[in-house]
Amino acid sequence: MDIKILAIGSLDKKYLVIGCETFLERIKHYAKLEIIELKEVNNKTEQVTINEQTALVIKKLLDYPEYYKILLASQGQILTSEQIAAYIREVKDFKKAKLLFIIGGSHGFNNNELLPKVNFHLSFGAITLPHQLCRLVLLEQIYRSFKIINNEIYHK
Repeated sequence: MDIKILAIGSLDKKYLVIGCETFLERIKHYAKLEIIELKEVNNKTEQVTINEQTALVIKKLLDYPEYYKILLASQGQILTSEQIAAYIREVKDFKKAKLLFIIGGSHGFNNNELLPKVNFHLSFGAITLPHQLCRLVLLEQIYRSFKIINNEIYHK
């Protein structure tokens, strides 16, 4: 399986880097995973930043036409870990095994522009997560999903 995570910005906290590296190392036994970082736009008004970051992501999505695209955002559908695993299993089995997750920056995206370009809109709940922490949570959920899919001990 080929998984990409398209993320706005890079990690700037050591504990996040260590956590992400830990899960990347674990995931590589199940899938090829690549993180693609796009530069975060910060020096403009909020709406200009949102529009520019949205345009950058839409342009980058053109490089991955065969991938099943999942946007992470607070307004998305909330799934349990088991449901996320089922979703990954379905993509693995029926959708060419190519999956791309999209994580926005601190300002988010213009959903009117981006939503039509993705296949699914996922939320990790009603709380607001910093985008860097969202990356770590996503990696943990991807790893947990593979453990569930393979009936291996980890998930409780």
